[in-house]
Amino acid sequence: MFTSCVYIKSPIFIQNLTISIRAYARKLIRENKASKSLANKLLKLEKNELELNKYSRLELMAQLKNGVDNSIFYKGIALDNISLKEFPLIDKSDIRTRSNEFLSAIKPKVIVNGSTSGTTGTPLSIPQGMESIVREQAFITRALVWAGFKEGDKRAWIRGDMIVPIEQKNAPFWRYSYFEDMILLSSYHMTQEAIPLYLETMNKYGVDIIQAYPSSIVTLAKYLESNNLFYSGKLKSIMTSSESLSKEDKMLVEGRFKCIVFDWYGLFERVAAIASCEYGRYHILTDYSYVELQPDESKDGIERAEIIGTNFSNHLYPLIRYKTGDHVLLSKEQQCPCGRVYPLVDSIEGRVGDYLVAADGQKIHILNHIPKGVGGLLATQFIQDSINEVTVLVVVDSDKYKPSDELALIDNIKSRLGVETIVLVKKVDTIPRTKNGKVRQAICNIKDEN
Repeated sequence: MFTSCVYIKSPIFIQNLTISIRAYARKLIRENKASKSLANKLLKLEKNELELNKYSRLELMAQLKNGVDNSIFYKGIALDNISLKEFPLIDKSDIRTRSNEFLSAIKPKVIVNGSTSGTTGTPLSIPQGMESIVREQAFITRALVWAGFKEGDKRAWIRGDMIVPIEQKNAPFWRYSYFEDMILLSSYHMTQEAIPLYLETMNKYGVDIIQAYPSSIVTLAKYLESNNLFYSGKLKSIMTSSESLSKEDKMLVEGRFKCIVFDWYGLFERVAAIASCEYGRYHILTDYSYVELQPDESKDGIERAEIIGTNFSNHLYPLIRYKTGDHVLLSKEQQCPCGRVYPLVDSIEGRVGDYLVAADGQKIHILNHIPKGVGGLLATQFIQDSINEVTVLVVVDSDKYKPSDELALIDNIKSRLGVETIVLVKKVDTIPRTKNGKVRQAICNIKDEN
């Protein structure tokens, strides 16, 4: 919708009206009686271990039976004493090469075709029924409750929507959704000059909760830090999702915006969801899907594991024991002060596609420490086309970013990748985003020999 000629050429008040009507229609479809009922049920389950385990078990068994009964891919598995371990591990390559075999023979009246973002490779096409969309909304509703949302609260939305044309150079870079009490701000126009306008506009609108991509809210937080400022409005919370959020960046955002960040990890495949609570702990949502944690390696005495998930909600396209390629560091804590009884993980590691290759051939996945301590740096992206050379795109606060900061950035990269690495630093107004509006931390174009 946002890229259509009619929308682009319309006056701003017509664009606001168009966005509002579209949002209202989506709200009517998704936030129906079934969605609200499930959201209330989920809230009651989250602190009742016995009932939660019972619910999750029934959901798992229903999906396993659905797969065996209705999908060609799972047809050979015996139904007697059906067990999860009888199912093979699958991954993205299985979906690409055998996509039609996962489809259920029982088709819903309405099928919605969507795809993954493809930030780390070719997008996957995943169809789903309206039931899946309605159920997803129930979890979004509960996540908002965790974050303190009340009906009538004003929200800011800083995600991947092309709200204004990419070529637009002058503010306003935001539009309004009246029926949602929401201001939508473009992630594509967050230049050094525009950032103060974003902060001022949200404050004037009286935003209570910000929903943002981590890359967008971190850019705003780094600007505040660079200028020794704090957000002047009063927020209930910030909700982040769809990109990796490091512990350091989470602390930075919470400090500069003076509120708690509720982070959400999920996938379009709907096979896993992990959410942070008001105490900052990450919970595996066992009422959302069934998650197995496959041990991978240990790091500083903390076990690392890959997320393998089985979806509950998408009965049209059952994915059972799906290897996500994403990893978590396991927590040593057994329970959370919030009282919710979900399993805990210490942190969620970056997507497997976001890495650089060191001079010795080792893949370096954790890159969050590289920009640490570099003054005036608002955003970065690493691009690597050869093993001994890296280009770094940087968005900087020109009043704060000094030649010594650039040298510190280069030294940090060399300390991770090897002293012989050639580092090219390129200043840009904004970091390029994918078609979904996301920012990749690193783009490595070196062919993987493994």
